[in-house]
Amino acid sequence: MNQGVIITLPKSDDVTEYLSVFSKPIIDECSKQNIKLKKLEKDKANRSDFEKLLKSIDYKMIIFNGHGSVNEILGHKNKELISAGKNDSLLTNRITYSRSCYSLQGVGNSSMKNNTDGCFIGYKIPFMFLIDLTHVTNPSKDNIAKIFFETSNLIPITIIKGNSVKEAHDNSRKSMLRAIKSAIKKKNKDSEAIAETLWNNYLAQGLVGNFNATLR
Repeated sequence: MNQGVIITLPKSDDVTEYLSVFSKPIIDECSKQNIKLKKLEKDKANRSDFEKLLKSIDYKMIIFNGHGSVNEILGHKNKELISAGKNDSLLTNRITYSRSCYSLQGVGNSSMKNNTDGCFIGYKIPFMFLIDLTHVTNPSKDNIAKIFFETSNLIPITIIKGNSVKEAHDNSRKSMLRAIKSAIKKKNKDSEAIAETLWNNYLAQGLVGNFNATLR
């Protein structure tokens, strides 16, 4: 496999808009580390374009942003990208980070059945984030949402820097604990909700496969 990253960036509702906007630090880190990157943006985040791209460049790391279920990872306008038992073997022996609800349970476990070199990081229950409604039309200015994306972005960013998947998982979870403590100390109207949502993500996040897998 070739050293490189494929990232999906659907933008068909508020959730996918936020996921895509806050993926910019991941994209910037690829540039900084001279890691090749291919983006599937908006309507290009569909199964056909994803499979064609993966077969043509064979990159080792895949980052999914979007809605999901136990058996599916979805793209633009909730169109199927990966389904357990159908095309999830495309992820075998690759490093996958799926920022989508429930995907670790079905797709993650199924894609890693015959795996030796790859790893899947995802969520056993929904990945959650809060937003500031005054910035819903300009997510990059939303400092509440930023808390949840800074902690989750640490997963791909740590891997892109050359560290193992296990180190990335641990870095992200430690960051969530720090963010929880910070939110509680502030004692403002959002503190409790922020801490509870971060704790949800802390418990939800997991990995399956080769924990020592690296991109480089």
